[in-house]
Amino acid sequence: MFIGAPDQATTGAILSGPETDVIPDTIDDAVLTALEDSGYVNEDGVTITPSESTETIKDWALQTIRRVLAEFDGTIAWTHLELSVGALKNYMGDDNVEVTEATAEHGTQVRAAIGASVRPIKAWYFKLKDGERRALVMVPHGQITERGEIPLTASAAVTLPVTLSTYPDAVGNSIYIFTDDGVVSA
Repeated sequence: MFIGAPDQATTGAILSGPETDVIPDTIDDAVLTALEDSGYVNEDGVTITPSESTETIKDWALQTIRRVLAEFDGTIAWTHLELSVGALKNYMGDDNVEVTEATAEHGTQVRAAIGASVRPIKAWYFKLKDGERRALVMVPHGQITERGEIPLTASAAVTLPVTLSTYPDAVGNSIYIFTDDGVVSA
């Protein structure tokens, strides 16, 4: 059994960066430096949804003799639990978020715009930890394609729900899952 808790000791559990077709062999080969942190995610965590459909091939007697894959789609959904720069860029799009650094007169200021713009395609990394066990979900080519409602209430956090669509890499895979069971040999 593996608990899907976030691994965010030094950075957030969701990171993004430039698209890549360089897929690591193991979890330890993944290079997670110089990536953008997305901040906190709500208690529902992250959900991976693979979806596929098949078409039936029948013979002359109308007997099913084979099913072939017609379509595959993989999505990953989560809800940001803060209005951090990383979360806003994921929700609004990188080009729709402007940051003015803090000065003696004001804190860091952010201007984010919602409009009819497409969010960029990036590589995405989701880090998990369960005791000594670790997992990494990697999406070499992913794009936020759905955004949910932003609740503004006095009794709950402002959240930014998003859905990431995944696209195939050079060998046709959309999502990779790497694990380390944490059991070392003597």
